[in-house]
Amino acid sequence: MSRDMSPRSAILTPRQWEVLRAVLRLEKQGGDSCLTASALAEDLGLARQNLRDHLLTLHGRGFLNYHARPRQVALLSLTPAARAALGAPAGFPLLGEVAAGLPALADGGVQERVTRLDDILPMREGDFLLRVRGESMLGLGIFPGDVVAIRPADVAQNGEVALVLIPGENAGTLKRWQQRGRAVTLHSENPAFEPMRFPVADVQVQGVLVGHIGLGGARRSARGRP
Repeated sequence: MSRDMSPRSAILTPRQWEVLRAVLRLEKQGGDSCLTASALAEDLGLARQNLRDHLLTLHGRGFLNYHARPRQVALLSLTPAARAALGAPAGFPLLGEVAAGLPALADGGVQERVTRLDDILPMREGDFLLRVRGESMLGLGIFPGDVVAIRPADVAQNGEVALVLIPGENAGTLKRWQQRGRAVTLHSENPAFEPMRFPVADVQVQGVLVGHIGLGGARRSARGRP
């Protein structure tokens, strides 16, 4: 595989090239496990701290989307510059599924890549996509099988729809965020689902909703329900 030997890519070390190739390989493998620093370190046989130094360098040089935040699972993805350097297809990563019903693990394996999405959604580099499972957000027109665009964030404002991890479950779910003092209520957009209440310190915000694309077959069947 030929490399892009532009001045920016030429400054990478052999180990940094190896890290980028490993991220690309794990993206292609997909699967149910999140693409995390721990998984990448195990794949490469590197100590986590040594790998973290490489990840921060690659992020700083524009080759990797990597945001290390305490107590949160950091999703890794290649930037367009890295994909061009590796000769890989460009586009936004589609990262598995997110629950819009009962909490379920938010998968991190890249299933496919979608190009020119920024023509219809206000997406920017670092954003990612999730396919919805469940019916708790029907009131927003988000049906099972639809795709939501998420912008990485570690805080959410009241009224925003956020991707959060549920306490004690390592579970990702899409809910409307409402915080009062040290407590947060996660609201569904479906009266069949009760609000979920937690201490703010126990809930991890992973991102906020940018927009969504209605793709689900359930959308058509729902129109025929009484």
